[in-house]
Amino acid sequence: MENINLQEVWKQNEILLDNTRLLNVNLLKEVKLDKAKSSLKSLLYLPVSTGLFFIATASYALYFVFTHLESLYFAFSGVVVAFFSALLVFSSVIQLKQILSVDYNLPVTKLQKDIAKIKSSVITNLKIGAWVLPFSPFIGLFFFKVLFNFDLVTTLTFDKLVTLGFITVLLEILSLFILRALRPQNINKKWMNGLLKGSGSQVDEALEFLKQIEEFEKEENQ
Repeated sequence: MENINLQEVWKQNEILLDNTRLLNVNLLKEVKLDKAKSSLKSLLYLPVSTGLFFIATASYALYFVFTHLESLYFAFSGVVVAFFSALLVFSSVIQLKQILSVDYNLPVTKLQKDIAKIKSSVITNLKIGAWVLPFSPFIGLFFFKVLFNFDLVTTLTFDKLVTLGFITVLLEILSLFILRALRPQNINKKWMNGLLKGSGSQVDEALEFLKQIEEFEKEENQ
């Protein structure tokens, strides 16, 4: 009779222990998920502000093109600005959609993959910046005309054109170097994280909170 009672007490203790472990996991998961949500929420300003700014820039650039059709170089400079602005708007919309569509009810491993994709979309903005570099002379031409109503082409001499061509080649080389550095395999490098500080580091913060959940779950299951 005494043995039966001891077995029953032991069984009840095991059930209580399992329930306690489950409660600990759920509480920790809830706290860490809230922190992950908060980290990603602070990243929302980036795609919103970037998107709004470049919508305005692209719109004005298109207006600029149609009002300067008589000048081929001005029209082309406007097309360049409008094109890359549109790319940044598109990238910002994708990033915003990824942040807002994160399902925090998914298993931790799946959630980690979904959140990691957001970091890749932030890096896409850097890649667009690298693509812009070779077109910098045309962008400079556009902004000098818009801001100061000044035509830079009128100041160009043959020597300046040669220098400009040399600079353009250097910018192309720099662009290729940057694009090579921004490859997916470098996404977790220290220098990359430093580059994304404040404009993508929130993703790493969120992933770190999820990693803590994953490690705790593994410990509890051992």
